[in-house]
Amino acid sequence: MKLEQIPYFVKFIFSCENGECFSTSDSEMLKFIIDQNSNEKINKLYIGQKLKFEPIEENEKTYEITDIKIRHIFPDIDDHKIGFDMEDCEYSQGENKEWLFSILVSTKVI
Repeated sequence: MKLEQIPYFVKFIFSCENGECFSTSDSEMLKFIIDQNSNEKINKLYIGQKLKFEPIEENEKTYEITDIKIRHIFPDIDDHKIGFDMEDCEYSQGENKEWLFSILVSTKVI
């Protein structure tokens, strides 16, 4: 089964110390995040990893991962709909799917 066929996914939030933010619960949007070392779309995340976001012509910055947190692990996914997440982006990219938990990836521009 392909990831895009699954009704639930993980919410990824890439938050930069300069205020830039990329948030998605759509697996298809991950293809726009490129590992600088391999020049391929990401298939793992780790502290110290250097990322670029496509289209690179519009954003030539390189971001380094400084921290990764797994958050919002609740027994009921409806709990995600309560309140406001101050660490999330104002808008998310791609299709808004239900998500099981969130992964907050903190970055800095290098």
